[in-house]
Amino acid sequence: MSALLLVALFGAGGLLAGGQLRTHAVARAHLHSMDALALGREALLGYAISYGEHHAGEGYGFLPCPDSGNSGSTPPGACGARDVGALGRLPWRTLGLPDLRDGWGQCLWYAVGGSVKNNPKPLTLNWDSPGQLAPRAPDGHALRAAGPDGRAVAAIFAPGPVLPGQNRPPSARSGCSGSDSAEADLAHYLDHGYTARFSATMPVTQGAPVGEDAGLTTDLVVWVGIDDIFDALRRRADHGAHIDALIDTAADALAARLDEPDFLAAHTSATPGVLDVGPLPSAAALGLPAEERPRLDRWRDQFRFAVCRTGAPCIALADDTPPAAAGCRGVLLFGGERIRSGPGLQQRDTPERRADPAQYLEAGNAANFSQGTPSFSGARRFEVNDPLQPATRDVIRCLP
Repeated sequence: MSALLLVALFGAGGLLAGGQLRTHAVARAHLHSMDALALGREALLGYAISYGEHHAGEGYGFLPCPDSGNSGSTPPGACGARDVGALGRLPWRTLGLPDLRDGWGQCLWYAVGGSVKNNPKPLTLNWDSPGQLAPRAPDGHALRAAGPDGRAVAAIFAPGPVLPGQNRPPSARSGCSGSDSAEADLAHYLDHGYTARFSATMPVTQGAPVGEDAGLTTDLVVWVGIDDIFDALRRRADHGAHIDALIDTAADALAARLDEPDFLAAHTSATPGVLDVGPLPSAAALGLPAEERPRLDRWRDQFRFAVCRTGAPCIALADDTPPAAAGCRGVLLFGGERIRSGPGLQQRDTPERRADPAQYLEAGNAANFSQGTPSFSGARRFEVNDPLQPATRDVIRCLP
């Protein structure tokens, strides 16, 4: 009896030790996956904030299309239609990364929203661009990414272990397992019925424990919100100058059209006061050369303008210090980054809110713009005073 008891005890001890080893192994794999995801996320942000250096004249903030094959690179050409999101493998070569793997030896996957992808580029891309990926917790409740709508513009996935029904054969051409078609392989790596193209908002679910081992997880995910991109851009020393140059372009083009009654009639509406107001016309309507139009148009929703109805200078401007200066026939107003908290909270996440000047202009300017009162206060130039805080101050340019 005692011998049988010893055998039973040693057997139980071996099972316990084996369970602990499995738990430790899963924990190590989990940490390795999170490290790989963090590296991939930093590389995406680096790509976005340096895009203009590698693509002259195209601006900043774009993210690459996924690897739709199995080469580690973004393929040439478009990944779907404009504004359509795409999902495939992470293009680690394009991002200048090593061959990143998760803790189970699998290559990472990646989804990018149509609002930030680089081919075809969106018509609008700025710090208020919407996301197409809706983060979800394992139990299905909504999580928030950093952006005006709480959605993410990109996500990176660590596929984790193979689940029943998934098949991940070695590749003959690549270090990553699977075939040369990310779309065909998708269901064998990610677990929530995702599609390779998505035009509507697509929920993206963080991995949850599966099976009897509560440490085993699938589809670990990290997000990128539009605020993450522009918070990183704000830390560039030349970011303020880049935005200010766009404002210069818009102000110069608009000032050149103030003597054209037909132009003003087509692009303004009357207010109860002495001003006619409107959104900034398209770069084509402003007469900019074709090659200069996309960069300005991607920021056009941030602008408003107002002109004196009689054509005579009637608008007074106040900068940081009084007294106010008079003598402007018109003004160009740039709203700056949205105020993200507090009593002045600005929200730009629906068409109705984006049409409201108060979601862009600070209190006095918003009211005067809507009522046609010829008095505005703001900075003459766009500046980043604190790289860690949104640059929310209105910029007001005189149109003489």
